[in-house]
Amino acid sequence: MKRALIIRHAAPETLGANFTSVLAEAGFELESLDIFDLAPEYGPFPAPDLSGLDLIVSLGGPLSANDPYPALGQEMTLLRDAHERGIPVLAVCLGAQLLCRALGGTVEPTGGYQFGLRRLSVTEAGDLDPVFGKIKAPLVPTLHGECFSLPPGATALAEGDVLLRDGGYRRINMAYRIGKSYGFQFEPQLTFEELKVWNRELYDDYFLMGDRFDAQEEASRHLREFAKFAPIHETQMAELLRAFLSGAGL
Repeated sequence: MKRALIIRHAAPETLGANFTSVLAEAGFELESLDIFDLAPEYGPFPAPDLSGLDLIVSLGGPLSANDPYPALGQEMTLLRDAHERGIPVLAVCLGAQLLCRALGGTVEPTGGYQFGLRRLSVTEAGDLDPVFGKIKAPLVPTLHGECFSLPPGATALAEGDVLLRDGGYRRINMAYRIGKSYGFQFEPQLTFEELKVWNRELYDDYFLMGDRFDAQEEASRHLREFAKFAPIHETQMAELLRAFLSGAGL
């Protein structure tokens, strides 16, 4: 059976039923590495044996890729080693930022904060990409306050606009491909059921959007909008994951 390592950085942020079912149908055994359970202060973890892994999925979380926690440094080494060995990595949000840093890129605050559906500006390379091109409706759920540069050798697949706390806008990278790996500054695995958990457990993140937003209004709007969009999102992201696995020979 194929093995996938799922790296989690926060208890509410899971792989989601949509992605879990796709990996199950592809014959994967899922192993979880829960960084948030490490004590004290996100300490080191027993290094997984990369020789027995076929896939790594690194999910999001409240940490910064620039935080000096031992586990994050160890994870970046793991992601870099996996990339060099040709083990595909699907990196989401914080995971994408860690993969970026591991491969020579940088991560910094955006100057704003996003928690909700946002439009992607897909590049020509993104439209032509056999994996990212599965996204036909370029609207995605987001939860982040930092952004990444493109690591050397990466291909930009999508960008997006962030409303800054000072009222301006900033264009940031939202997706890249490097080798067999992909990094996404959005949440492809998110389901409506998981968003309901996020709205309860991560509600305070809405306050990080700034004074021009009302947290309760944003949370309610997010649920209403995603309830309508979730079937489209889950369908196209399941196709994206299947294409990712196929392209990686999995």
